[in-house]
Amino acid sequence: MHNSFDIHPDFQSIKARKLSLKRWALALMRNLLALVNALHRRKFRAIVSRQKIPGLDGHRVPVLFIEPENLAAPSPALIYFHGGAFVMKAAPRHLENAVRYAREANCRVIFVEYRLAPVNPFPAGFEDCHAALRWALANADTIGIDARRVAVGGDSAGGALAATVAQRARHEDGIELCGQMLIYPVADVACTRPSTSAFTDVPPFKAASLESLWEVYFRDPLAAGVPRYASPIHGELSGLAPAYVETAEFDMLHDQGHAYAEALIASGVEVAQNDIKGAVHGFDLLAADSEVSKAAMQSRIGFLRRIFGCAGTAPGTT
Repeated sequence: MHNSFDIHPDFQSIKARKLSLKRWALALMRNLLALVNALHRRKFRAIVSRQKIPGLDGHRVPVLFIEPENLAAPSPALIYFHGGAFVMKAAPRHLENAVRYAREANCRVIFVEYRLAPVNPFPAGFEDCHAALRWALANADTIGIDARRVAVGGDSAGGALAATVAQRARHEDGIELCGQMLIYPVADVACTRPSTSAFTDVPPFKAASLESLWEVYFRDPLAAGVPRYASPIHGELSGLAPAYVETAEFDMLHDQGHAYAEALIASGVEVAQNDIKGAVHGFDLLAADSEVSKAAMQSRIGFLRRIFGCAGTAPGTT
């Protein structure tokens, strides 16, 4: 029982649930989130527009452009990939967080609505995210961003996408990002680290959901090995941009995120690690008004301000 852990009081009422990966249930959830998000966008104190950009093999990738009012060009840009276990659309809080990043870090946020499993298994979503970054840089002058001050970011599954897009951008495209913001990321497809078994029933999802996830995310079994860019910790880490890696103390993914941060450091990457005590996975989405969530948000914004303030500047350690 998760009550045996010293979870912060703000998160103790959250229940652990098994994520349904049945197609009808996912379709229902996606439609509901799309409706709620459309209503929420009307409340944002920011300019939000939507368009489709060129992706791989003729696919058009939907993206949201979020920017504070009166933002001067060229501005820094954060290419953001939302969480959702690779199968769910962004939650309203994802968009609210993105608006805060834009307003408080004084940047444009390009929020990528990538394709989702199981209808579109790996590498479809990854290719969409990579295409969005390349498009943004190729069109930097047109969309008003400073190509020297572009970062990627994401939470949970989106953290995995941000990490692997950063790897591919550096080692295949020769792109030098100014930073990568990885929030409680999925970092290791193996799921064998101690936190996975220790926090089996800690909210919001049961461990069985994590195990089932890979069955729908990958088209082919993993017996032949982990596909390239599917699992951040298996990638080439040298030469990557400065990173902010946030983990939640009572998260099944905690040890994955910590191991990835340590692997980055061992590869010579400058890393700001922030382990959120008493927190569970997705804590900031589930209890945004918690002082714990507010403090984590300020750490993220502080990282963005540092990397955007001067291209190539390393982050401080939190």
